[in-house]
Amino acid sequence: MMTGAILGGSSVQQAAKLQMVIMFMITASTTLAAILTTICSLSVIIDGECRIRGDRIFDRSQSWFMIRDTDTLKTIGRVKYALFSRVPFIKTRKPEAAAPEANERSRLLA
Repeated sequence: MMTGAILGGSSVQQAAKLQMVIMFMITASTTLAAILTTICSLSVIIDGECRIRGDRIFDRSQSWFMIRDTDTLKTIGRVKYALFSRVPFIKTRKPEAAAPEANERSRLLA
């Protein structure tokens, strides 16, 4: 922005002041957001008697960690296997057959 102001015909001092104002505004907004987030978090976690309430903190994994628990990665693995199974220099893991497990269970239960 400072370069644009100088190329636009402003003086160097005015462009530098404008750049400083913008940088201070960015710093102030970041600081304000951090303070408000901390205050909101503390108001939820700490009760009226200054105790930390563990029951208000939930231990559920976030959405970006939940992807690994879904079938998405399994589907991606199957697509990779289907695409690269014919290429000899890429080693892929073949899917395990479910039939032997069923036979073992039936023998044990019989």
